[in-house]
Amino acid sequence: MSEKPYKRGITPRARALDWLAGRFISFGGIGIIAAVLGIFFFILSEAWPLFRSPQVTAEKAPQVASPFTIGLDPYYQTAYAVGPQGVDLLRLDDGQVIRRERPAELTGRKVTAAQRMPNDVLALGTDDGHLLAARVRFQLDYSSGQRQVVPQFAVERLVAVDPTGESLVQVAFREGDDGRSAAAAITASGRLVVMVAEQQQGLLGPGERKARQYELTADFDDSTTRQSSPKSELAEVGKATQILLDGRIRQLLVATDRGQVYEWRLGAVEQAPAFVGHIAVSEVAVSALGYALGEVSLIVGDAAGHVSTWFKVEENGQRSYRKIHAFAPHAAAVTHIAASARDKQFLTADAEGAIALHHLTSEHTAFQLRGDSPATALVFAPKADGFLALGQDGWLRRFALDHPHPEISAAVLFAPIWYEGYGGPEYVWQSTGGTDEFEPKLSLVPLILGTAKGTFYALLFALPLAVLAAIYTAEFASPRVQALVKPSVEVMASLPSVILGFLAGLWLAPLLESHLLGTLLLLPTVPTVVLAAAWGWQYAPEAWVRQVARVGEIYLLGAVTLLVAWLAYALGPVFEELAFDGHFLRWLRQDAGVGYDQRNCLVVGFAMGFAVVPLIFTICEDALSSVPSHLRAGSLALGATPWQTAIKVVLPMALPGIFSAAMIGLGRAIGETMIVLMATGNTPIMDWNIFNGMRTISANIAVELPEAPHQGTLYRVLFLSGLLLFMATFFINSLAEIVRQRLRDKYNRL
Repeated sequence: MSEKPYKRGITPRARALDWLAGRFISFGGIGIIAAVLGIFFFILSEAWPLFRSPQVTAEKAPQVASPFTIGLDPYYQTAYAVGPQGVDLLRLDDGQVIRRERPAELTGRKVTAAQRMPNDVLALGTDDGHLLAARVRFQLDYSSGQRQVVPQFAVERLVAVDPTGESLVQVAFREGDDGRSAAAAITASGRLVVMVAEQQQGLLGPGERKARQYELTADFDDSTTRQSSPKSELAEVGKATQILLDGRIRQLLVATDRGQVYEWRLGAVEQAPAFVGHIAVSEVAVSALGYALGEVSLIVGDAAGHVSTWFKVEENGQRSYRKIHAFAPHAAAVTHIAASARDKQFLTADAEGAIALHHLTSEHTAFQLRGDSPATALVFAPKADGFLALGQDGWLRRFALDHPHPEISAAVLFAPIWYEGYGGPEYVWQSTGGTDEFEPKLSLVPLILGTAKGTFYALLFALPLAVLAAIYTAEFASPRVQALVKPSVEVMASLPSVILGFLAGLWLAPLLESHLLGTLLLLPTVPTVVLAAAWGWQYAPEAWVRQVARVGEIYLLGAVTLLVAWLAYALGPVFEELAFDGHFLRWLRQDAGVGYDQRNCLVVGFAMGFAVVPLIFTICEDALSSVPSHLRAGSLALGATPWQTAIKVVLPMALPGIFSAAMIGLGRAIGETMIVLMATGNTPIMDWNIFNGMRTISANIAVELPEAPHQGTLYRVLFLSGLLLFMATFFINSLAEIVRQRLRDKYNRL
């Protein structure tokens, strides 16, 4: 039975199939858009937490007797407080004292000053000029089936810092792994005293311990010191307010009420501390002093509430402290500084009870909390996930901190940053610092520049070659040549990029290095000879032209080009000997000041161009071949030459397709990974020199992501860089489509 005809002869079955096909195609298009949006939002969701504000939660904490300093374990279960009689170990949830430590060394003495050093080392100054060095350790006990933190207190040594027996009001103590130790203190009368000790190594074990005291106070003479030493450099500089010793026991810093910080260099026991110099860090009194993690940067807080960081920079052959960062100020004098033991964060507290969190490198103040009572002690949690503050009212305030990516900000990612040990602000990508003391440097600018650099040099080689080859193949080549060229280009496109990168890194890079001058000679000689041959061919005998035309001019031109290339390579060493004394690379580095790496952008340009050329060529050739033949015929009939027809008629009509090919090639070059990874040094440097390498965003993701901790800072920064790459290619392709549509509309009206 025949189907009943529908409108215009379309049967219901055909109409149904047409409807299904339309819906299927629409579904496919919507699916592609949904997939792209899904990728975008997934990458965005992984990168977004980098810019999340820190979350601070106040938690219940007990009331304790006002101590000199406090500390806590990494699990927020126990804490300790140093008071006038000793150390109290207590539970953090209810404040119940676990154990009161009253060392025998403190019998008859009273603690008048205390300072918490790294690794929970305590320096306790007494009212008779002694310093008790002790340590609190936290051990884990699982005997009850649950984790229990058991604090342990141990005295390490008691040393006499001030031989006159005066009460100590500021103390500092450090002990190194080499047996050296140092203690410094400010007495009740403002005197500055220092003790340097060294553990001698005996034949069968520890030997004699040597110790000497030095006084660095302004109002003393040789008769009042334990050891003879010059008059102190503290004369007429004000009263000492803060003291600081470094972990290597090489440096003593003393801050004064006149805004100065003085530096002494500590040496052997027999050597008196050597005065190095001083710097003016403030116009008012220095009220707080501390080190950031790594003890490279000095944190300074003053009586006006200003907070700044300083580290040594080499100038005129000498290293001296220089102000690097300034942070949001407090409304009152800074009284306490607590540095994180995990990263470059640090806390500051002022006399009105406000507590602020800063990050050293990013120069960012994350928050500032207003407190009810000024803090008398402040400590950062060992895991940087919280902090404790003890108010003058005796209440211990506990805060939980959720700030997993403190080192990330827009400035860190896209602006020059002055890192510790550097001579100035720089763009640096270094995903690991080796140790926790040296933070990772995560500037994306070197990667963006490397991506742009690799893309530019790849297209500089590929785009002219592919477009001109497509014009010749579509407009001038014989069918025989076309049948040879097109399959060859398709074979080129089928080569995996990892193979191209492998060949470029292991074969092409050494070849270019050994024949660099010959390769550079190709750039002017080959185009010159080709143009000269084209000009001379116009005056060749007609019989020759007809004879060669039967075979194809391309073969003759190819032979000439190969001959010229061989001559350029052959004459390269001769020219190098005559012009550069036989060492072109040495001249390039020393005289021209241009560095050369074996794996560089020149290698990448050739290798990546080899990968991009087939893509651009194929699309361009299709666009040129799609131009209606009647346009060519009309142009030729009006007397135009084939060249004029190709340039004036065919090329403008095919320009939208050629532009699309260029944009697709650009996207291919931007996203290339393996060639860049294997053919360059993969070093993130800020240099447009073609003879240097680079690191692109895609290659960086391939290298770093497998080793990045899941949901860590590096992991999320890599996703952010991927998001930038995604958005860049999307923007370029969208812009290219707009331009292509306008070009097509323009030339369709011709």
